[in-house]
Amino acid sequence: MKILFIAGPTKSSLFGLAPLAIAARTGGHRVVMASTAEVVPTALGIGLPAFPMTPLSFTHLMTVGRDGESLRIPADEAELSTFVGHMFGRLTAAGLPALRDLATGWRPDLIVGGPHAYAAPLLAAEFGVPCVRHLLTGNTIDREGTHPGVDEELRPELAGLGLDRVPGFDLAIDIFPASTRIDAVTPGQPVCPMQWIPTNQQGAAEPWMLTRGARRRVLVTAGSLVTRTHNFAFLSGLARTFAALDVDLVIAAPEDVGAALRDEPGVLHAGWVPLDLIMPTCDLIVHHSGTMTALTALHAGVPQLIVPQESRFIGWAQNLAVLGTAITLRPGEADPELLASAGKSLLTEASYAEAAATLAAEIAGMSLPGAVLGVLDDLVAKGPACGSS
Repeated sequence: MKILFIAGPTKSSLFGLAPLAIAARTGGHRVVMASTAEVVPTALGIGLPAFPMTPLSFTHLMTVGRDGESLRIPADEAELSTFVGHMFGRLTAAGLPALRDLATGWRPDLIVGGPHAYAAPLLAAEFGVPCVRHLLTGNTIDREGTHPGVDEELRPELAGLGLDRVPGFDLAIDIFPASTRIDAVTPGQPVCPMQWIPTNQQGAAEPWMLTRGARRRVLVTAGSLVTRTHNFAFLSGLARTFAALDVDLVIAAPEDVGAALRDEPGVLHAGWVPLDLIMPTCDLIVHHSGTMTALTALHAGVPQLIVPQESRFIGWAQNLAVLGTAITLRPGEADPELLASAGKSLLTEASYAEAAATLAAEIAGMSLPGAVLGVLDDLVAKGPACGSS
């Protein structure tokens, strides 16, 4: 079976799809992972054949329209959802020509796309193959239907295929344990649960990453997109707060960002660190509500202090708090005193670690990626239902 995976324009979207792609490849199937040229080196670094579907970067897609005019990212949350949908449409339009050339010669039997990769259902409709939506977040907008603004942005491409909207998917793969879900996927769409295996950009393993120290360990991160000009104040504020506690503080960040924080008192490490390696040695993670980050912590049974940086990430994070494995603070609530108080509670009250262990056990009971390959085989044998409509 030949499977074309299509990721979004970020590393996190690649890491979300990677466990299934790796399982398919090691299971004897032929796999290609498509993404932006910016993300391709990361795909190659985790051992996946990668295809650059567009040279446009994530920043360009967010700030420049199809007509070349500069765009302003709206502050209003309602406007932001539609704005982001248009960005996903621009990503699709930019990637379709190269993806079409690839599919014409290679002829995939199945296309798997992340919830932001609308090139997947369009390409599947054009080539008459089944299409799978691989869910990557717990947010309602990413799990149900089409993002607002996508159909409008893709009107020329849809018209060229004789469509008035983005087609549906034949199957959804859901990597979220049932107890953490706050809503269903698109009504009527078949769903296949799958255990997500923590996957991220690797580096040289060091003994301290694999073993616990004498003091409790707290990991702080704002994700892979943080820079010296984007979310740096948020990350450095978290670092200062937790460096003041009696803990070993690890700051997971791109190397240049980490270099600016290494001299903070109490910092054990600041820079890139593979989360899948270090997470089992941590007693607490403090983060921005990145889904792959949260799932890595859930997998390891580590309590979380979550400070979402966008409103669309609040709902799922609050549900983790309801389940007892996390404390979720809204951005305006994240002053140093409240952060420190929440962190101390998560580190000292046994109920949080117990709830985290319960969720980790639930995840361990989900089907592994290799077991899902039989479902994909059956889907290919049956042929497309929604993708060609």
